[in-house]
Amino acid sequence: MSSAASAHLGHLGELAGHSHWSGAAALAGAVIAAGILAVKGRKKTAKAKEEASSTSSGAQAEAEGAAA
Repeated sequence: MSSAASAHLGHLGELAGHSHWSGAAALAGAVIAAGILAVKGRKKTAKAKEEASSTSSGAQAEAEGAAA
């Protein structure tokens, strides 16, 4: 009687050799790097928005001061 094959990560090295482990490590590194870049991009965008709003609020305050 046959059954479905099941494996876990421990068998990956046995089946495919060490090159697959290095590929899995490279994939994990790429995911981590992408996550770090995404977080940095959000911070940069938030900082730019903050600077833009402070610049526009400063210009608005100057306009109100000139009108008074």
